[in-house]
Amino acid sequence: MQKFLAGYLAIALLALVGGCQKEEALGPGDGSGNGILAVRLTDAPAAYDAVNIAVESVRVHVDSGDSVSGWYTISHSPSMYDLLQFTGGRDTLIAEGEIPAGHYSQIRLLIGNGSNVVVDGVTHPLEIPSGSQSGLKLNIQATIIGGVKYVLLLDFDASRSIVVTGNGRYLLKPVIKTVATAASGSLTGIVSPAATNPTVWAVAGTDTSSTIADTTGFFIFKYLSPATYSLTIVPADTTYRDTTLANVEVLAGQTTDVGTITLQLK
Repeated sequence: MQKFLAGYLAIALLALVGGCQKEEALGPGDGSGNGILAVRLTDAPAAYDAVNIAVESVRVHVDSGDSVSGWYTISHSPSMYDLLQFTGGRDTLIAEGEIPAGHYSQIRLLIGNGSNVVVDGVTHPLEIPSGSQSGLKLNIQATIIGGVKYVLLLDFDASRSIVVTGNGRYLLKPVIKTVATAASGSLTGIVSPAATNPTVWAVAGTDTSSTIADTTGFFIFKYLSPATYSLTIVPADTTYRDTTLANVEVLAGQTTDVGTITLQLK
């Protein structure tokens, strides 16, 4: 069962903070202190033909003591999304990337040109106050743990988010709910003796993963689907027996540590 890291929060658009902000580049790294965040978009029904939002990039902010540092970009692929295509429980992926473990308190959607709303077949420009400069900033509460994948759902309410002015302009002032859920877990352990150079297999039904323990015998499986696994250790040194651990449970948002597995001589 997935562990909810943050409940539904009704969020109005925050005050947009101007000025330059430091953007952290994400490298591949070894992933030991990183998790994966996937951002998905859904919407409630609204009385429009279409609500098209041009998303240039998605950035998240890890708590770092100030609002300037700690911004990580997880998407650079500009895309147009019609919010009304993702109602009735449907959603779509708008960004996914590896980010350092930590507590994240904000997400920022940088909105590009071309956003619009279609009303009775007529297309009207959709204005996002300051959205193309500093982005739409929203409060979130999500704690990312290394080796775990999370899904952050942005639930727009288009009917409440679009404001029509007296002179016929359409403004986007988002009302959004967010949910952050853990979508995977991780599995670690140590094989002794490490000199046997063991390969470790984690199997749950048709889901099979493998890894090789390092020189200390340590192994880790990251981003495993929650399930009950059979863990098999196959040493390269054939004077030792293969060893299997049954019923190893991996839970979403958690790391399962099986401890030290000691191999036996044949």
